[in-house]
Amino acid sequence: MAVYCVSFGVGLIIGFQPPLMALVLQRAGASGFEIGAVAGISTVAVMLCAPLYPRAIKRLGLRSATLLGTAISTAVLPVMPLFPSLQGWLVLRFVTGCALGLEWIASETWLNTLSTDQSRGTVMGTYATMFAAGIMAGPLLLRVTGTTGWMPFGIGSLCLALTAVPLLFARQTAVADSGSPQGVRWLRIVHTAPIVMLAALIAGVVESAYVSLLPVFALLRGLDERTSLLLVSVFLAGNVILQLPIGRVGDRLGRRRVLALCAGVCVVGPILLAAVVTVPWLAWPLLLLWGGTMYGFYTQGIALLGESYARAQLAEANTVFVVVYCGGGIVGPSLGGLAMDWWTPNGLLVFLACVPLLLGVGFAARIHSSAAKAS
Repeated sequence: MAVYCVSFGVGLIIGFQPPLMALVLQRAGASGFEIGAVAGISTVAVMLCAPLYPRAIKRLGLRSATLLGTAISTAVLPVMPLFPSLQGWLVLRFVTGCALGLEWIASETWLNTLSTDQSRGTVMGTYATMFAAGIMAGPLLLRVTGTTGWMPFGIGSLCLALTAVPLLFARQTAVADSGSPQGVRWLRIVHTAPIVMLAALIAGVVESAYVSLLPVFALLRGLDERTSLLLVSVFLAGNVILQLPIGRVGDRLGRRRVLALCAGVCVVGPILLAAVVTVPWLAWPLLLLWGGTMYGFYTQGIALLGESYARAQLAEANTVFVVVYCGGGIVGPSLGGLAMDWWTPNGLLVFLACVPLLLGVGFAARIHSSAAKAS
């Protein structure tokens, strides 16, 4: 329960901080590129710090690592109004990204350590639901606090601190060291579980391309700005609603089967959306289903990590998974934008429908490899 609470808090800040900073910077006259740089630097920080996370988690233990990451993020927020320059916020957002990355990987490793193969999908589905609920609550909190002065930063910091209180009463959990060299271990992780890493890549690419570019697609299809933004909210709501059911189904039917089903929905979803995007009563249910199954790539991939690796390797495996996911998040909007330029505007949906097919390639390669070994 403690991990679920802090996951909600981190989701809250992720949904709260970027739009707050964007609005403050826009009022200060920052360009779109500068605003995007401040928003994106945290992802770069996670990727750059990735080699340090497993070592820090092993040294501190899972609870202390989660607490440290949350504490640093809590401390940085109220400091931001004191350094309102672009350079100052780039540095502070980088620090926040490093800290949230530590909390992110430590909390997922913790949940995988505590769960069993029979319950892992449900546990990770609940975790994803709490995280997504926090992200959706972030803009609502921003509406209450406003975007001027010190108050939104202070209240955001207080909310994050409150969600971390249950961690103080949780039992410390250590992660054993497998003793193998870092570089060799990471390469072995990618080679051992290609399906898991493909799930991370697909989740990162599709999520980032969709959230960034769907409003543009909708505007080009004739919808107004408010309705276009609402489509993203409906898509994200699917994550909140469907992760727990998807996790339970994965526990019963097998996570690879559920991944294949998610891939099927994510291939068909964009194609259908092209036909119904201007009809809300058809588009909204489709977006809920598509959004939930798309995030299923991430939650089922994390659950598969727990099946595929021993406890001593979970921190490294989770770190590689997150790095692949973040890498997908960086390239997704660019590739989706190129597809939209190639065929305006439907190229985006063609791109989003094709990306999940990578999982089929992975399954085919796995079957071929198994057949070759058997012969």
